[in-house]
Amino acid sequence: MKKYNGQCPTNERQTMRVETTGVCRGNWKIYQQLKIEGIHKGSSVTAQAATDDNRRSPLSLLKIRDNSCDSNSYVLVLPDPDARTIKIEFSEIGQDGRTLSSDSLSLNCKNIKWESRLNYKIKPDMCSKLRNYDDVSEFDMATIDFWQCIEDSSDYILRCTVRTPYRSDSQIKLRCFDRTLNEVNLSIVNFGSNVTSVGFTSEKKQLETQLSVRMPKAFDRYYFVIDDQNHPSFSAFDCLTPDKLGMLLEETNFLFTHAQFDPEYPEWFTEHKATIGALEKQRKIAFNSAPKFSIIVPLYNTPISFFNDMAESVKTQSYANWELILVNASPDNQELKARVEQETAHDNRIKSINLTENKGISENTNAGVAIATGDFVSFFDHDDILEPDLLFSYAEAIENNDAVDLLYCDEDKLMPDGKLAQPFFKPDFNIDLLRNNNYICHMLTIRKSLLDVLEPNTKEFDGAQDHNLTLRAVEKARKVHHVAKVLYHWRLSGTSTAANADSKPYATIAGIKAVQSHLDRLGLNAKVEQARRPFTYKVTYAVPDSHPLVSIIIPTKDHADILDNCIKSIVEKSTYNNYELVIIENNSTEKATFDYYDKLQAKYPDIIRLVTWEHEFNFSKLMNFGVAHAKGNYLLLLNNDTEVITPNWIEIMLGICAREDVGAVGAKLYYPDNTIQHAGLCVTGGVAGHLCQSMPKDNWGYFALNDAQQDFSAVTAACIMTKRSEYEKVGGFTEELQVAFNDVDFCLKLREINDLIVYTPEVELYHYESISRGVENNTEKQIRFHKEVAYMNYRWAKHYIEGDPYMNPNFTVGEPANRYYHL
Repeated sequence: MKKYNGQCPTNERQTMRVETTGVCRGNWKIYQQLKIEGIHKGSSVTAQAATDDNRRSPLSLLKIRDNSCDSNSYVLVLPDPDARTIKIEFSEIGQDGRTLSSDSLSLNCKNIKWESRLNYKIKPDMCSKLRNYDDVSEFDMATIDFWQCIEDSSDYILRCTVRTPYRSDSQIKLRCFDRTLNEVNLSIVNFGSNVTSVGFTSEKKQLETQLSVRMPKAFDRYYFVIDDQNHPSFSAFDCLTPDKLGMLLEETNFLFTHAQFDPEYPEWFTEHKATIGALEKQRKIAFNSAPKFSIIVPLYNTPISFFNDMAESVKTQSYANWELILVNASPDNQELKARVEQETAHDNRIKSINLTENKGISENTNAGVAIATGDFVSFFDHDDILEPDLLFSYAEAIENNDAVDLLYCDEDKLMPDGKLAQPFFKPDFNIDLLRNNNYICHMLTIRKSLLDVLEPNTKEFDGAQDHNLTLRAVEKARKVHHVAKVLYHWRLSGTSTAANADSKPYATIAGIKAVQSHLDRLGLNAKVEQARRPFTYKVTYAVPDSHPLVSIIIPTKDHADILDNCIKSIVEKSTYNNYELVIIENNSTEKATFDYYDKLQAKYPDIIRLVTWEHEFNFSKLMNFGVAHAKGNYLLLLNNDTEVITPNWIEIMLGICAREDVGAVGAKLYYPDNTIQHAGLCVTGGVAGHLCQSMPKDNWGYFALNDAQQDFSAVTAACIMTKRSEYEKVGGFTEELQVAFNDVDFCLKLREINDLIVYTPEVELYHYESISRGVENNTEKQIRFHKEVAYMNYRWAKHYIEGDPYMNPNFTVGEPANRYYHL
């Protein structure tokens, strides 16, 4: 028997004949089995399709793999469009490129629908062979893998990976058609390509291209056509079905649904609240310190049902050493007055003050503080509720550390229907977040001896009185303690700021004054303004008077176009003028790169300095090498694949970095499709992860934290500013960490010497990093990666055991949910 060579022997007079031998439908595609005869040796078959109204249709024509000589079977894959008929023109193309013969078919889409249903019943084996046959040939033609869909306002952002057989001259283009085969113009972002080996062989290669497609929500189904313009035979298409889109949306929405809107939170709380047995044990425990708590509750026309709930939640505390001070500023409300008198008559720990008028929340509260006899003073709203173990948990913390001067806990909202929702799991003490908003809030408790030396609140701080008091207290407190339990229920009512940010417009003005006064007292030259959200504040720290030199250090290898984009954005957008650019050349090989260096130095001789690293790639060594050649006392480490968005980015970062308590400053980074790449790091899980990664730019996430300037354990070195003094103090970047986690390690070393790591969303850049970056795709890289993971777990074992102080311990540490504030 002759060996099959792809064509059977024929004579030269044959003419191509196309015959249909079976059909089925599936996944919004038509799979038509064909028998094509009369093909000359060495010829190939091409096909084109159009609907009855002359709309071009994508298709794939695949030869059925068969070793027998008489096999001339093909599978024709077509969209299943809204059309009556599809006409297909077949051409036999000779080796010289001439058309030798042709034939055509006309397919009735309605008939195909019924024929397919019949074939699934009487010819299931044939249908099984035909359906998804285009997947069988995935290594010989283009494929598209839809793997994420992100909801963004009126659009969807569809992430996909296009794979084609690798050719050095490939030019990939993606087109899109709707169900009627009208071409749809979509915004497509190319995140870049890489070459991978296919299966277990290193001989066969694929080109993987990461794409992001922005498309309107008005969606039924789309057909995506992948063309390799230099290799048409690789072209193919696939359908994004409603089911597939729905599945992708469900997965992404689940990932992005943080604890604030977790529908299962009530069940979670029930499982985690103190049990009756635990409360009974708490009542029997006697602490040596036995602190007494004075709970101050200003009353103003409090609804009786709310008053009853509030008072009962204090009286049922498992820790008994407390006094409740009710400050009644509603003299005309006889019903409320009577209920207050009933409570004071039944429990001598409950005291009351009857004011002749409402003097405002600040002065009403001050009246209660004036008669407090406790060791600690707690501030409690008249319509809220405490968990019965709140005071015990506070007393326990004080017993364990007698330096504790201020305490707060996690909280949730008590909804009008009586259900609990919107839990706020707070970080440990976070001074920059506190300057952005009063995240401490409830239940604020301050040591009485500290409170006595603080300037009391006055009427001008009404609406932000707790924020002002907290800022004053933390300035002098020895230890601020966070109890990571939901112990406070903030009632949602029409006049509450919890429900209506517009209910107290004066509060924002008072808040700005509170934060500005705090900064002034500390001698920090900064300006406070209202931020983008209600009751939040933008703090802009002034650049030092010395107008210091900032050294922007950029490592690079080839890809001169990428570096040029970065440099142009710095030079053309930056409003700060005292900086230098230290370019670290790292083993480039392309002539265009060195030509670019020459042009760059000629154009910007005063700010560009090129230094050459002649050794193997090691990011940590590159950074240390660059710092050694930098002249500035402030170092801005920057990836070459970034692009500046914020013109005053250097001033903002420099102002923060110049603070004595700050070791490093990081920025908010976006992928080019306007989703978040970096908004701080959580140092939990495997090693660390980017918070809110891939969420839409304007989605501020869990309690809008990615839009809040705050402290973290680490930020990415893709854009990080630090002082030279601090860099040298911790020994720079750890050179054992060649590629991964060196920035996390650097930040943790700064935290170890009590420097703060500040993230600011006021500085924005694009980061053209691949959305699929991080896959270590060969053995050598995987070994290196595991060694770096091992180093981090060994060096920072204590941190991982104790937990990231800026990530609440109630959040999962499982990846990737830990990046999105999941329970």
